[in-house]
Amino acid sequence: ALVSTQSTGYRVKAQDIVNEFIANHQNTLFGELANLAVANFRSINDVKAFFAEYVDRDLEAQVSSDAQVAAREVQKLAHQWCKSGCSQDSTDFLQELFGNMHGGQCVDAAQFCGACQENANRHFKSGGQQIPCCLDDILQKGIAAYDYVSAAYGARIDEWVGLVSQELSDEANAKAAEFAAEVNRQSACIADAYDEHNPDCSSR
Repeated sequence: ALVSTQSTGYRVKAQDIVNEFIANHQNTLFGELANLAVANFRSINDVKAFFAEYVDRDLEAQVSSDAQVAAREVQKLAHQWCKSGCSQDSTDFLQELFGNMHGGQCVDAAQFCGACQENANRHFKSGGQQIPCCLDDILQKGIAAYDYVSAAYGARIDEWVGLVSQELSDEANAKAAEFAAEVNRQSACIADAYDEHNPDCSSR
């Protein structure tokens, strides 16, 4: 009874937090998404019903298998990271890079395109510390994982995005499209800088 009472209390508190978020973000993309989630997922049974409708057994098995492979890979990378002393190498690199990036019109690295990208390029071309190979290994694994997820699950993800889009207002869909376009633009600038200055680790 005590566990049930505590669970109910946590659920009510969480619902209050979500409702407050929705109230404070009316007519915004994230407010609409939160409202949509609350309207459709009121219990664990609602979540189960969603997965039963949109996640077939083949997809569930594939996700489970991929998750196990990913977990083993993450564990291996973490071991290599610690063994090689990559934490300190990466910290030194990032501190120097961001220190040299900051300045002029670059005041927020999240807005990488433009001044921040120019400052980053200047850092690398002027003899600044290059990306440590151990960190580059992580980046390469991340790129490969993204490419795999896009190929394996892209169509299904697009289907789910379409379902959500149908429930959102025109304003929210426009904001989502604007947000996605900006993410893609910033990602392209980061990719260009990385491709131009990625390290040669072939001699390791």
